[in-house]
Amino acid sequence: MIKGITGFFVRKNDGKEKRKLSAFEILLIIVILGIIILIAASSLAKPSGTKNTMKNSGSAQSYETGSYQPGKFINGQDMVADIERRLAEILSKVEGAGEVSVMVFADTGGEQVPAYNNEQDTRNEERADGRSSEISETRQLVLSGNDEPVILKVIIPQIQGVVVVAEGADDILIRAQLNNAVCTLLGIPEHRVQILKHK
Repeated sequence: MIKGITGFFVRKNDGKEKRKLSAFEILLIIVILGIIILIAASSLAKPSGTKNTMKNSGSAQSYETGSYQPGKFINGQDMVADIERRLAEILSKVEGAGEVSVMVFADTGGEQVPAYNNEQDTRNEERADGRSSEISETRQLVLSGNDEPVILKVIIPQIQGVVVVAEGADDILIRAQLNNAVCTLLGIPEHRVQILKHK
């Protein structure tokens, strides 16, 4: 392909030898190849959707959901109830699971982390006994257009255990699939998940 492109710019002199490409022609070839690569890369890139995930960050988890509305206070119980609802919804879609109920036990309340503008002011004061400095820091809450605080992230309570009650839990394979799904989605170890048969 490159020979075909360069062949376009190469002219024969009396049929005996080919002339070399000028710097402009080489630059033009590089630009054309770059455009082709960009077009190919953009057509292969997948569009990213909205974030709707639970991410594990150390001992606490940060909660990002499409239903979160800026300025709306979210407490720990609401977060846990939302996790239970979403977990029951996805687990009920597992083939053979049937009707599913989920209960999540968490040990602490949730927390919203607002955004602040930090300004630091350093003052140097000279005294007779030596040099001294004073640092003062000012934090100002960042507000959105409608005077609501801008929330950087919402930290959900630490999940201690999960109980899943499912109609199909008598099947060992279904029980294992449900257990693996809960552990994967919440990032908790298997010993904190209990799968029970629905009566």
